[in-house]
Amino acid sequence: MQNPAAELAKALRSASRLHLRRGEALGIVSHAYSHFKVVVHAFWCEAVSIPKNKKLKWVKIGELSEYPMGKVDRQIAQKIK
Repeated sequence: MQNPAAELAKALRSASRLHLRRGEALGIVSHAYSHFKVVVHAFWCEAVSIPKNKKLKWVKIGELSEYPMGKVDRQIAQKIK
């Protein structure tokens, strides 16, 4: 099995050039869609460098409920409140 924390950092670096410092695991969130299941490993992370040319927006944890997100993302947001 691959290291979920390392894979998270690699995926975000590749997709958005966002560099992270991984922290503690928050837990695992599972969800069944109609044709497949997902298992997501959630981690606390700290941004080490944020690219200026990407459309990334940092929001306060208390404001997360104001933003649209899928069920899995919402479950993770609840864990970090």
